[in-house]
Amino acid sequence: MSRSSHDSIAFGCQVVRYDDVEGSIADAVRAEEAGFDAVTVPDHLFHPTGSEEFLVDPPWEAFTVLGAIAQRTDSVRLLPGVADSVRRHPTEIAHATATIDQMSGGRAGLGIGAGEAFTFAPIEDVDWSDPFGRFVETVEIVEELWDSTAEEPLSYDGEFFELADAHMGLKPTRESGPPIWVGGYGDSMRGFAGAVADGWFPWIHAPEQYEADLQRVLDSAEERGRDPTEIDRAVMVPTTVSADGDAAREAAVERNRTSLALRPPLLAKMGYEEVAEETPIMYEMAFEEEQEERLLAAAERIPDEAVDRVTVSGTPEEAIADVERFAEAGVDHLVLIPVGDFEETMDHYEETIIPYFREQ
Repeated sequence: MSRSSHDSIAFGCQVVRYDDVEGSIADAVRAEEAGFDAVTVPDHLFHPTGSEEFLVDPPWEAFTVLGAIAQRTDSVRLLPGVADSVRRHPTEIAHATATIDQMSGGRAGLGIGAGEAFTFAPIEDVDWSDPFGRFVETVEIVEELWDSTAEEPLSYDGEFFELADAHMGLKPTRESGPPIWVGGYGDSMRGFAGAVADGWFPWIHAPEQYEADLQRVLDSAEERGRDPTEIDRAVMVPTTVSADGDAAREAAVERNRTSLALRPPLLAKMGYEEVAEETPIMYEMAFEEEQEERLLAAAERIPDEAVDRVTVSGTPEEAIADVERFAEAGVDHLVLIPVGDFEETMDHYEETIIPYFREQ
């Protein structure tokens, strides 16, 4: 059950310049100038200190940077892509999101997932035994805190969190609260997205497999009596666009081979079951030496054409064809992660790609 009205597709840009706060903010401003509808930022705390290849630059704090971007932009939606519900307390997430919503005139959203081991591996007191359970309680508390008042406070007695007579005085600008997008791939996460959330927001996907996985979201929405057409269908994929299409695709493949390797369930669905059996999954990665060795060995076995399927890359015309494939799979919010020459890629989106879909 896909939805492929190209004129309704929205474009987002994930800004990722670690160790460069001002550069990240400048990239967000440039994305808005280029016509993007949303800006997202990753939510990392620690990057593995032992790796010489992956995540070597230190991350900044996501909500702080979103607040700065809010002050330098006028129209783009702002959300983490995605916030970590394991190491962050739900009261903090609710408060930070409401604050950014107020700062931006109602432009905040909340992308949220169940966390990844590498970003808090040094914190030994974090309970990683049931990340999905913590995630569910976090979303419940966030929504209920946004609705809480002094007259009707929130008391919550869960397995992981307890609140007594809590109410959050600072409210989001909208009575319904900022939209919540679930970042996750498994059956339970997709079911939760359809049952409760405003959207589904996975990282790294191929169009055909996205359409198949999306069905679980839509079925869950119907089972809960919700209108499936009201669910935002988002995805985050890499992009590299250049007048030299071959060079752009080659760069996209080389920069994103390990990203696809970190999605073994997707690899299996794409027909690479043997590779999928050998590579660690993203949420369990701490980038320890043994994990890195397995990841790199598996990545080397992934064909170029498989990596190409999870990117939007090539000439502007080839990128348009890639975007159309995602739209035909049901995507209506395409969040791009620029890799390679950021300015050239932005120029092509501004001059050719985004106008093409606005004019449909």
